[in-house]
Amino acid sequence: MPLLVLTVDDCRAAHDPIQARGVEFTQEPVDRYGTVDAGFRDPSGNEWKMIQARR
Repeated sequence: MPLLVLTVDDCRAAHDPIQARGVEFTQEPVDRYGTVDAGFRDPSGNEWKMIQARR
């Protein structure tokens, strides 16, 4: 699990504009454990996990 986690309201909605800016996603948004998450790398190569907040 990456050490860097970003929580968003809607993972799928956040994915497209971030990807359009050139962010390299290592995992497309996927339903998991009652929420949605995706993985990406920043320009320094750090692994991030973007997780949709539970409602």
